[in-house]
Amino acid sequence: MTNRLAFALQRSAPAISCTVLVLAVSGLALLGSETTQRTATQMLVMGVITVGTYIFVGNSGVLSFGHVVFVAVGAYATALTTIPPNLKHALLPALPGWILKLNLGLPEALLISGLLALVVGVVFSLLVLRLDGMAAGIATLALLISVNVVIGNWDGVTRGSQGMVGIPADLTIGSALPWLIGAIVVALAYQLSRSGFRLRASREDPVAAAALGVRVRRERSLALVISAFVCGVGGGLYAHFLGALNPGDVYLQLTLLTLLMLIVGGIRSLSGAVIGTVFISVLAELLRRVEAGEDLGPISLGPHPGIQQVILSMTLLLTLLVRPGGIAGGRELGW
Repeated sequence: MTNRLAFALQRSAPAISCTVLVLAVSGLALLGSETTQRTATQMLVMGVITVGTYIFVGNSGVLSFGHVVFVAVGAYATALTTIPPNLKHALLPALPGWILKLNLGLPEALLISGLLALVVGVVFSLLVLRLDGMAAGIATLALLISVNVVIGNWDGVTRGSQGMVGIPADLTIGSALPWLIGAIVVALAYQLSRSGFRLRASREDPVAAAALGVRVRRERSLALVISAFVCGVGGGLYAHFLGALNPGDVYLQLTLLTLLMLIVGGIRSLSGAVIGTVFISVLAELLRRVEAGEDLGPISLGPHPGIQQVILSMTLLLTLLVRPGGIAGGRELGW
């Protein structure tokens, strides 16, 4: 019995360690100012999106530029189901009546958004997973561009470039934290499953894995739909964090930020995804303050426009040059 408990704890160690890390950072943020707490809330939202992206990219080794599609589906679906009906009547009169009457709570809206993103993930897998390597990455980028154009011009549902307004901006550290812990648990459960092991085997050598009977495309498809569900939930949280949504919020900048967190933390481990999210969130907040010319304790700095983008880009470059495995180096936190 003792050995079984020790074995279970050892297998769960990455999720427990990542949860402790996230709880520690969130707890420290609660002691800070309102701005610090908002930054921590954003970190938790990005954590859900990054962990969701890791489930597919980290386990399969296929780089995806298109996972923000699932975030966009989740964000707009949550907006449509949580904006007060009166406001929806005024903003989107062309919507079907049953959507205009919907007024769900955040948990229900997030689950529905995740399921819609999962359905899109199934379609996505049919279109993209016939390809491999760089071709697959370019195909995901093409889908991202296509979906963003649709969102930007579907005025009757998304209000196009005018953007969605009136989304309840009620997300806090307390309401976002359970979703990130849930995403970590889902990611580890998949990682430890037979399908997760088979997919990682194909990541190391797809030809050898296929020769041993691994159905690579099926394993990738399963990882993609789970990943799409988590990213869809992350998109819903993102909408409630912003309070307003336009097509630019779920496009290239968010894609690059997610990949930056994954690569800097370590794209081949769950711990790397969480560590990268925390590290880049803290670094970006510090740089934002430097950029705005705010004081850092006793140090007084003038404004430095553009320094955030420059330093984050250099961080990515240095990571690729000096430590390609990221901070975690492909290892998991544990004991």
